[in-house]
Amino acid sequence: MRLSVMYDRQATHLHHEHLVRINDPANAVGVWLTRQQLWEGLRYTVLVPQSLDASIDAASVTAAADGTLQRCIRRGAATAIDAVELRERDGLTIRADATGAFAGSSLTIRIEEPAPEMLFVRFTYELFGLEAERTEAEDRARCDAYRASDIERVRVARRYSLVIKN
Repeated sequence: MRLSVMYDRQATHLHHEHLVRINDPANAVGVWLTRQQLWEGLRYTVLVPQSLDASIDAASVTAAADGTLQRCIRRGAATAIDAVELRERDGLTIRADATGAFAGSSLTIRIEEPAPEMLFVRFTYELFGLEAERTEAEDRARCDAYRASDIERVRVARRYSLVIKN
C-alpha cells in the first residue's frame, strides 16, 4: 500500500512512506507477533544489516549511548557511517552518513498498533541529494525497491523473532 510519494522532477528531495501489515486476521495459519517480538526483530535488522543486504561486506556498531548507535558499514572500498536512534518498542530512525552524497536523508521505521495485536510497520523515507533531473519512473522504481526491501526487512525480523521466541 503506497501512502505517499511526493514528486517534483526538479527537486532533489523525495518523501515516500508505506505500511506493512504484520498480523493479518485473514491469514488463519500465520504466526502473530507481539509488539516486543516485532521490536526485537526490527532491532536485529539494524544491528546486523548484512542480513538484509548481501552487498554489505562488514558492519559494526562503533558507538552507543542513550538509545543512539553509530554504525560503520563497508561495501568494498566504500565506507559509510550512519546514526540510528532507537525508541524501545516504538521504532527507530536511521540517518544517512552526514558526509555522504545523501546527507540529511533518513528512514524512520515506526510500529503502529491501531487495535490490540493489530500490528503494522510504517516506513517513512526522506531522501536528499537526488539528481534534480530525474523522471517520475525513476522515483517510482526507487520507491518500489524500498518497499521490496522493507518487506524483506519484515521477513527477516519475523524469522529472527520466532527463533528467539523458541
